Amino acid sequence: MAYQGGCYCGEVGYELDLDSPEEARTSICHCNNCKKFFGSAFGLTTKVPKDRFKITKGSTKEHVSNNSSASKLYREFCSTCGSGILEYGEQAASRVRYVMTGTLDDPGELPPQGEFFCRNREKWMPETPNF
Repeated sequence: MAYQGGCYCGEVGYELDLDSPEEARTSICHCNNCKKFFGSAFGLTTKVPKDRFKITKGSTKEHVSNNSSASKLYREFCSTCGSGILEYGEQAASRVRYVMTGTLDDPGELPPQGEFFCRNREKWMPETPNF
């Protein structure tokens, strides 16, 4: 199954080539790092095996920072419009990519299955049922 995605301006495109939707796991993250990067009350990413993600158009720019756990966090984004495309931690770099779910052409095809850092969930945001 091929899932297409890309940035806001269309300069970067990508494909997830999955044998089944079960190869992906979409999660909501309430950590402060995601809140800052996404400019929202939470982050929403879809974890896929590294070899299942492929840039099909353009190229991304990389930003490296220290995660709160003192390890490096890599984020790739469109250098034209700034849309975040993916992220991964130093320890997972050879295995997985966390794709920004909102950049998928049809993000509803891979709905959230879990939630992290729930203690940081904004008080006005309800718990997500069935996780």
